[in-house]
Amino acid sequence: MDKISELNGGRIIDTRLLTQVQSSQILENGSRCVPAFVDDICHRCGTRVQTDIFKGKKVYCRGCLNFGKIYLDDQLIITNNEVTFGQQSFPLTWRGQLTEMQRTISMKLIESFYQSEDHLVWAVTGAGKTEMIFPLIAEAIKNDKRIAICSPRIDVCIELFPRIKAAFENTSIALFHGRSDEEYHCTQIMIATVHQLIRFEQAFDVLIIDEVDSFPLAGDIMLERAIEKSKKPNGMNVYLSATPPLHLLNRVDAKNLNLSKMYQRFHQHPLPEPKTHLLFKPSNFTKINPRLKFRIEQLVKLHEKFMLFFPRIPEMLEFESNLRKSFPDLKMVSVSSKDADRINKVGMFRNDEVQAILTTTILERGVTFHQITVIVIDADAKEFSKTALIQIAGRAGRSKDSPDDEVHFYYNYYSRQIKLACDEIKSVNKQARKK
Repeated sequence: MDKISELNGGRIIDTRLLTQVQSSQILENGSRCVPAFVDDICHRCGTRVQTDIFKGKKVYCRGCLNFGKIYLDDQLIITNNEVTFGQQSFPLTWRGQLTEMQRTISMKLIESFYQSEDHLVWAVTGAGKTEMIFPLIAEAIKNDKRIAICSPRIDVCIELFPRIKAAFENTSIALFHGRSDEEYHCTQIMIATVHQLIRFEQAFDVLIIDEVDSFPLAGDIMLERAIEKSKKPNGMNVYLSATPPLHLLNRVDAKNLNLSKMYQRFHQHPLPEPKTHLLFKPSNFTKINPRLKFRIEQLVKLHEKFMLFFPRIPEMLEFESNLRKSFPDLKMVSVSSKDADRINKVGMFRNDEVQAILTTTILERGVTFHQITVIVIDADAKEFSKTALIQIAGRAGRSKDSPDDEVHFYYNYYSRQIKLACDEIKSVNKQARKK
């Protein structure tokens, strides 16, 4: 912590972590000191602390415990949020081209930026949402503003980082998440998990939340509070989603959230519509259900890459073991939320080092692969919501050279969520044809 200025940018710091000299230097630099709790509410995360459960022990907030204990009598420093990065006339170094519809949405976002209004971009999977925000980010940088791009998923943030860095080569950018070893330093663009916003207050002029409907953000009041408190009073929030949550749609109806819709992917081909298959017997019948085994045999023979989605980790691991016995020459990996090596394994699949990847819903969104077949096993399981099935189907057909990748849902009962997911994909394609 040698460079005190690196801590600027609306960062919330417990004074117990600083020396008296460091605290004085930070406060002299335009920061402010506040109590850690007001009326038993944690200033950092907004959680109310039930003091009666501690029974004489020192009271601390359990809501943001992962970021270090904050005790009832602590003091917090909110570092100076007025940071400057210098003027850039042409910050965007990306040389790609937006489609007409993407340009229209980008201009709407810039209008919302100048009016300090929040904006929801409701766009199908594979619409090119990341590229659509480039002009907005460029406009913010031209005005010496600070931007945060966040997602609930670490995997999504890791995917976004090189793309944003390549698009804004002359702008300071950093990536922060729970598994990152990089110490915080103030940059003009911050890419981070939504959890990291708990550490900030009135820090960002433009706050972009990708995959706003996904776990663990969806329905988490603490994370929703973190989003609001980390935005500057005259800043804007941009929400990106293919399946926006109801509370955002209610804000649209109440006229306090702008909305842009995009029904087409960037390559203007329709979304792959899932083919549904009744298994008749469990997916593990005779180790691998014959209907599933036949499909996989065809893919293996044709040397086609494929993803197998499972509702739960034990079923995935059992299927993987049986698959290795049935297809000993098939190169595959499996990933889940408990797999510390999943980023490397996803890279192996992307780089064609393996033909198949078995996964849970951890890869339902935020990842892009080219020329793949997507298979959902036990699509009627309760873990596969309508939203999850739509997002999973959205992994297919994302490349302009293979827009018609196949999606297959295998099930024993044709559930409501399967029907709703298939109906919504068909409806989106129908809307796109009208445009």
